[in-house]
Amino acid sequence: MRKYAKTHEWYEDLGAGKVKIGISKHAAHELSDIVFVELPDVGKKLSDKQSVCVLESVKAVADVYSPAGTVVEVNGKLKDTAGLVNQDPEGAGWLVVVQLDNPKALDEYIPEDKYLDSLS
Repeated sequence: MRKYAKTHEWYEDLGAGKVKIGISKHAAHELSDIVFVELPDVGKKLSDKQSVCVLESVKAVADVYSPAGTVVEVNGKLKDTAGLVNQDPEGAGWLVVVQLDNPKALDEYIPEDKYLDSLS
């Protein structure tokens, strides 16, 4: 089950305190053509709501935020194919996996249905 932030990130609970992070379809559409993804190094420690990566598009630069934890995986495909974030933002265009300091941190984010309602 995915949760969403008001800042348009999604968080997919992978179990064992790990969460996969990406941006919503809405965010990908608003950013337009993403040309570069600045991914963090595996092992990077994050404080709560710290920027975990930066997306650069032809229209804007946007930070992507994470709950507190440690980056354990990055989507290496994005180094050569940043546009994957636009093509499939909630699938193959995922950004990072973070081992959360506190798995209950996901409780503060909103379920998908409420997130989608907030867009209309």
